[in-house]
Amino acid sequence: MTFTPNPDLESVLEQTRMAKPAVLGPQDFPKFVKKLTESEEQALGERLLEAEAYLSNSLLDSSIPENHVAANQLQNWTIKAISPTDAFAIEAPYVAEFKEAKPVISSDDVGRLCSMKATGLQLLSHLQNLQPAKPDSSAAIVACLASFTDLEDPWTNENAFVLAQSMLSSHLQRMKGDPNQFDGLITDLLLHHVKPLFVKSKSPVLTDQGRKAIAPLPGNALPSDFESGNKPWKFQSPHIITIFRWILSQLDATMVEKHWPLIIPPLLTILDDVSTTLKVRGCQLLSILLKVVPASLLKRSGLGEVFNDTLMPYLLYLPSLTPEEESIPLLNATYDTLLSLTLARQTTPDTNPLKVTKPLDAIFRYGIMKGHAHAGEKVRIAELLMKKSTDLVNAMGIHSVKHLKDLLPIISATLTAPFATAYPPLLDASVQLLRPIIVNGWPRLAFHRAEVLEGLIICWCRIEDEDKPTTALLAVREHIEDVLRAVVQLLRGDEQMEKELQMLRDCDSRLERILKV
Repeated sequence: MTFTPNPDLESVLEQTRMAKPAVLGPQDFPKFVKKLTESEEQALGERLLEAEAYLSNSLLDSSIPENHVAANQLQNWTIKAISPTDAFAIEAPYVAEFKEAKPVISSDDVGRLCSMKATGLQLLSHLQNLQPAKPDSSAAIVACLASFTDLEDPWTNENAFVLAQSMLSSHLQRMKGDPNQFDGLITDLLLHHVKPLFVKSKSPVLTDQGRKAIAPLPGNALPSDFESGNKPWKFQSPHIITIFRWILSQLDATMVEKHWPLIIPPLLTILDDVSTTLKVRGCQLLSILLKVVPASLLKRSGLGEVFNDTLMPYLLYLPSLTPEEESIPLLNATYDTLLSLTLARQTTPDTNPLKVTKPLDAIFRYGIMKGHAHAGEKVRIAELLMKKSTDLVNAMGIHSVKHLKDLLPIISATLTAPFATAYPPLLDASVQLLRPIIVNGWPRLAFHRAEVLEGLIICWCRIEDEDKPTTALLAVREHIEDVLRAVVQLLRGDEQMEKELQMLRDCDSRLERILKV
């Protein structure tokens, strides 16, 4: 798996690139390809470097049949050489079939492999310039390029990402004139590249048509990580998720409906996996799909409910049962996806608002409130819950007032906690949550004024008492002052409330500035 560059070879190759381009004879290129692909003495990385230098400094006549065949052979060999291997896959902890130790890639090896794959992509670029891909080989090339379209993948570096995006853009540009050709490409990718890897791990809640099953299989029918052969997409071909993500990003509403039975099974399989990392990837894939899926299709297929039922339990993946490092990205992705799903399930713009807010109420009660109850002293979890509460309040609008009796005590307790200033991001998230609460729930602000003013004023005074407040705390203080001005403006005009504000100003002269009527 390792690739150790040969300094002498790289020096010679650099001189070769700088030399005057040479015109190849009819047999020169086929002989070179045959020698290159059959050689076992040279390391794979060195052979890719040599081929890239050879083509960058050679004038290849692609009209010669022998050269055309050799170019196709070199292209197929390159695709196979640079495709990510199972060494990058998630480790299977309990797999009896693994008699031998799985190869371990060090950080140095990862860097070398990324460079090698970037060289292979450059080689494919030369080949594409010499002879554009034909429809019969187009899917294999696009699948290879799509594997390098996510910088989060360990096998992709900046060079490989830029090359892959540029080549994909050129490839798709040539297809724009023929919509049928592009549709055929997507069908080929889904049918022959994605589906075979997921066929043994299909979700039991689906029919073959990608609809909700009336009588789903029992839970123990789900494939297990004990059987690695059932999940080649996870243990042997980890790059297929990146390819699937690229496919979803290319679809429009018409194509989604046409390819629905090929899209949904892999998506639900990824979402249902036990790995929190893959659950996050599944949420990201679903979010991409929800941008273009018709609301009517979610309703007809019954999958809006299936997706919702799949995602809701992830809201309780909290510490200490779930490590904080895994819980935070999963909660972040789940809340965003559930909110997108709820909005996407609206059939028409004039849908009854109560039908929209009902699932949002469930997210608030099942996720936000239980999350605060179980998060304990995990301030990063509490910060995330405050930020997601802001999104929910904005989405619910005036209907969020029903949750103020539960939400405001949590905000007030957070702002008045004795050591709250030790983690300013949580304070800032709590203050920012009060903004949409005031905007959407202002008719009830007078009733809840005590909790709002208590939290804001005590927090502001503690920041004022700091000897050397940090930049983050000063920013929180400024945000508190902005919110307090809005609260005072809403409470002005009521004699009783103005008396209360005056009492506060009399208690601490510093409040005169921020509680000015």
